[in-house]
Amino acid sequence: MENGSASELRPMFCELGAITRADGSCIFSVGDTTVACAVYGPGEVKPNREIIDKASVEIVYRSRVGMPGVADKKSELFLEKTCEAGILAALHPRTAITVNLQEMQDSGGIVSSCVNSACLSLLDAGAPMKFLFASVTCAVLKDGTVVLDPSLKELKSSSSQLVFVFESRTQSVISTHSLGPVSQIKLQECILVAKTAVAKIFQFYRIVIGKKFSKEL
Repeated sequence: MENGSASELRPMFCELGAITRADGSCIFSVGDTTVACAVYGPGEVKPNREIIDKASVEIVYRSRVGMPGVADKKSELFLEKTCEAGILAALHPRTAITVNLQEMQDSGGIVSSCVNSACLSLLDAGAPMKFLFASVTCAVLKDGTVVLDPSLKELKSSSSQLVFVFESRTQSVISTHSLGPVSQIKLQECILVAKTAVAKIFQFYRIVIGKKFSKEL
């Protein structure tokens, strides 16, 4: 079953270092949704993107088929702002950190999967971080039911979709990405559901990174 329960995350999988020439990388899956992510840098920056007092953070997102559309560009900007918030860019002025994200399969929750794969790849690259960040998607169905980590079928039948990004220190929301109208009551219900679920994602990070270091020792 693609989504076992309205209040459960689908099973997660991550392989770190899957892209050999990148400074950090992973293949991340939640359910059947899969993203490949590669991080490059800090390294040489293009003159038009150079920032005097910090690193330039660039996100390149590619969908599985076709050319990037307006929705893809909106997602790319959201992902860029999210990564910028988590990276200690001031430690590497006048450099570039590039995060390449490739959608391999979208069965729902692709933006959250991109956020989570980006964080894991930055950790794999040893990038300096202010905090870790993790994302959860919720959908409000037309009957008012809130669904955590919805499948593509559930997203298509929803009245609104919300992506939340939490930071690891206080587990507070640092950014949101939404589609469709949502009431204040339903928004708060979604945040509560997502906040409970994101603790499991941070725990998953700890397991993945722990395995990486245990292999290297």
